[in-house]
Parts: sequence; C-alpha cells; structure tokens
Amino acid sequence: MFKKLGALLLIINCISCHKSNQQACGTQVCTYLFAIITVHFADRNGQGVSVQNYSAVNQRTHEKLLPTAQLDAYPGTYAVADDNMRSKFSNEGDDVVVSGTSPTTGQTKTVTLKISGGCNCHVNKESGDNTVVFD
Repeated sequence: MFKKLGALLLIINCISCHKSNQQACGTQVCTYLFAIITVHFADRNGQGVSVQNYSAVNQRTHEKLLPTAQLDAYPGTYAVADDNMRSKFSNEGDDVVVSGTSPTTGQTKTVTLKISGGCNCHVNKESGDNTVVFD
C-alpha cells in the first residue's frame, strides 16, 4: 500500500513541476497596509505639474499601466501602481518607464522605476527616482 501511495505522490509531484505562466504563491502573512507607488512631476522651482501624455509601460510585458489616480492634494503626483496591481509585476521586479509632457514647455521627461509584486505581499519600488523635474 505504501509503495502505491509513494508512486502516486511521485507522479503528482512530477505533474506539478510542469512549468506554466502562473506562479504558485506560497502561504505568507501579510499586513493590511495598502501600498501605492507614486511619481511626482515638477517644474524647476519644485512646483507640481499636471502633465500631458502621461504614460507608464511595463517593459517586461509591454503592458501600458493606467494611472490609478492623480493625487489632487499633491499636484503633479501620479499613482503608478498599487497593491491591486501586484499580479502585473514579477517577484524580482520589472522596469516601468514613466513619462509625461509639460504643458508649459512641451518638454517630455521619462524615469524608469523597478517595481516588484507577484507573490509579494505588496508592490514595492526597488529603484528609480520619485521626482521628474522639467527644465
């Protein structure tokens, strides 16, 4: 009986090792905090700028990320990603190119943020500047 059970478990284990696009996330204890990653566009005087042609693109998937919000209390600040978007990012982090155009100068600036998510509890900014300054 134990030999049959062992053989069955070995077969199930081999089948479960088949690679797929889905990640199997283990169990983990997460906080109830809600993470938001933002980018702030500013003029050379540090004043927030509501940009035109805002764009954020995940370079791994080539998916355009819609801004989750422009934070009205902080002009020029855009929420690039939040915990509701964790599955759009890998555990290790993906490069996300964020760009916007100044309505005053017509200048377009970009910044690359590395954002992780996936099986992690929250989205996290691994690297990149939070502020984009127009000349």
